[in-house]
Amino acid sequence: MLYTRIMADISLRLPFNGDYPATFAFGSLSDNEEIKKKFTEWGIVGHNGIDYGLPEGTELIASADGKVIQSGDNGDFGISVTIQHSWGQSLYAHLKESKVSQDQEVKAGDLIGLSGQTGSAFGEHLHFAVKPNDADANNGYLGFIDPSPYFGKPEEKPVEPPTPEVQPIEVPQSPLPADLSAEAPAKVEVPTKEGLSPEPQIIEKIIEKEIIREVPVEKIVEKEVIKEVIKEVQVVNQEEVQKQVSERLKTEQDERRKLANEARTQKKKDNLDKILVFVREKKIVTNDDIRDFLRISQSTASNYLTELANSGKLKRQGEHGGTKYTA
Repeated sequence: MLYTRIMADISLRLPFNGDYPATFAFGSLSDNEEIKKKFTEWGIVGHNGIDYGLPEGTELIASADGKVIQSGDNGDFGISVTIQHSWGQSLYAHLKESKVSQDQEVKAGDLIGLSGQTGSAFGEHLHFAVKPNDADANNGYLGFIDPSPYFGKPEEKPVEPPTPEVQPIEVPQSPLPADLSAEAPAKVEVPTKEGLSPEPQIIEKIIEKEIIREVPVEKIVEKEVIKEVIKEVQVVNQEEVQKQVSERLKTEQDERRKLANEARTQKKKDNLDKILVFVREKKIVTNDDIRDFLRISQSTASNYLTELANSGKLKRQGEHGGTKYTA
C-alpha cells in the first residue's frame, strides 16, 4: 500500500538534466533479501524515496530554492546533501561527491553534487526523497512522502464551459403561392388596389416564412439539462468507489505502520544493547565513536547516549563537544 499525502505548496523540478528512468518508486517493496533486511532495520514499510538509474558522476541539481543544511557523509545514505525549503526538506543520497557546503543558499537548477553509489547502495543510482515540515514520523516511511505528484506541477487555470453546439433544424415550409419563389425574393410584388393595403393572407405567409427559419432555443436547453444529469450520476459513482478504496487502503496502512513501529522499537533496543557492550570493551567513548560503530547519524548517536545516561546505564563526563561516556 502506498502512503500518499498531497501538499499544495510543493513544486519540484527533477534533480538532474536529461532523461533517466525511475528504477525504484516510492512505497515499492523488493524481493532482494538485503534490501528487505535494510527496510526492517530502518523501520519502514516500503521505499521512502524514488531511485533514478543515473550513471556514476551524473551532475545533480537542486529541485527547488533553499538552504543546504547537510552535506557529506550521512550513514547508510553515504555522501548526501539535504536542502531546507520553505515547505520542508529534499534529500539527495548515495552521491560520489557533494558540490555544496552547509548553510549555502541554492536556487532550483544549481549544481549540488555528482551521483554515485556510496553508503548502503545496491549499484549506482540517485535516491531522492522529500519530507514536509510537519512530517508524520510514524507514517511508515520515517516522515518522507512521495515526491512524484510535485514534479513540474502546472498552475491551475479556470476551465471555461464548452459552448453548446447548435444543430440546424429543418422544418417543412408551408407551400407558397405560385407568384412567390422558394427563395423569397428581396421584394415581393403584391397586387394592390388603389388606396388599399396588401391582402392579409399574403402578409401572413411572408411573416411565417421569416419566423420559421429562426433556431428554436428550447432544443439547446434540453441538451444542457441532459448533460448535467449524466454528470451528476458519474460523480456520485466515483465518490462511492473512492470511499471504498480509501477505507481498504487505510486498513492496510494501519497494519503496516504497526509492523514498522514494532521493527523500529526492536532496532533501537538492539542498538542500545550494542552500545553498552561496546562501552564496556572500550571503557570510555564519545559521540563520534558510536556514530562510526553503528554507522548512524550524529544526532541519532547523541540521542542513544543521552537516553542511556539518563537511565543510569552510562555515566556522562564533560559537556558540549568534549562529552564522554563510561560504563
